Amino acid sequence: MVIRNKCGLHTRPSALIANAASKFQEDVGIKKEGVEGWLNAKSVLGIISLEGCFGDKIIVSSEKEEAIFEVIKLFEDKFGEE
Repeated sequence: MVIRNKCGLHTRPSALIANAASKFQEDVGIKKEGVEGWLNAKSVLGIISLEGCFGDKIIVSSEKEEAIFEVIKLFEDKFGEE
């Protein structure tokens, strides 16, 4: 997914992602394209540490497809911004 909201992954979008991922028992991983290692998508601080900016590509992974779709929807909706 591409970060399409102008302010990137600041606190509010990070919290929305973490809340969406936390609905599922399965692990949900998140990473910025080109950066090694997966972070826990249920952790607001972990997501903020990605330093995701407008235009960056983000990858989400989980055994539970529904968890991935929940996060994708947030990105598509630009986290309710703009």
